[in-house]
Amino acid sequence: MLKQLPFLISGLIIGIILFQSSLIAPAINKLIPLKDASVLLRFIWPKFFIIIGCLSLISFLIFTNYTLTQPIVKYLALASFLLMSLCYFITPMINEAKDLSNNQLWTILHLTTIIMTLVVLLSNVCIIIFKKF
Repeated sequence: MLKQLPFLISGLIIGIILFQSSLIAPAINKLIPLKDASVLLRFIWPKFFIIIGCLSLISFLIFTNYTLTQPIVKYLALASFLLMSLCYFITPMINEAKDLSNNQLWTILHLTTIIMTLVVLLSNVCIIIFKKF
């Protein structure tokens, strides 16, 4: 049972990313006034990164404790953890750039977190595809 947990976690991570990115964030930006949306999104996104980072770390630790015929899944889980941790630490810089109206820096940092989140999404899809013990 414990051997299967990382694959369930990968499915959960995929679901969280798709739900947050395709439904929650766009709805907030569309339905809530800009100032209030900004406050809410600044509250939600760090937690998003922490939750996915923690889930990825749990997967990595479980993968590390079992002999795998496909060790790549262990490294994909580790990459997910590291990328989400980096996104979490970039978030205050994104907020500061927005507050200072530094749109160029904001765009670069925001795009960086989007790309890293996309890589995490694809990594977790690959973890499920490479499922072999």
